[in-house]
Amino acid sequence: MIALVFSYEVRDAAEFERVYGPSGEWAEFFRRGRGFIGTELLRDVEAPNRFLVVDRWESADAYNAFVAEHREEYMQRVDATGFHYDSELRFGTFESVWD
Repeated sequence: MIALVFSYEVRDAAEFERVYGPSGEWAEFFRRGRGFIGTELLRDVEAPNRFLVVDRWESADAYNAFVAEHREEYMQRVDATGFHYDSELRFGTFESVWD
């Protein structure tokens, strides 16, 4: 299992949650992919306009295959949803150390 972890500073928390949350537009898009496990959205309790998004996939290969297959739509979505945040920082891709 891998987890892609991103940090966002957002403009409108409610709208960001709608688009990036576990039932949001991005998760709905990823659900088409074989190996997608789910999305977790965490809000910073001290800075309510800061969020972590954690997208979980069965493997890096599953994620990479999905992105390769849907690259055009993926990039369109990136462009179309970028106005929901002021900054995005990708922390990285992490794998579970437990089986």
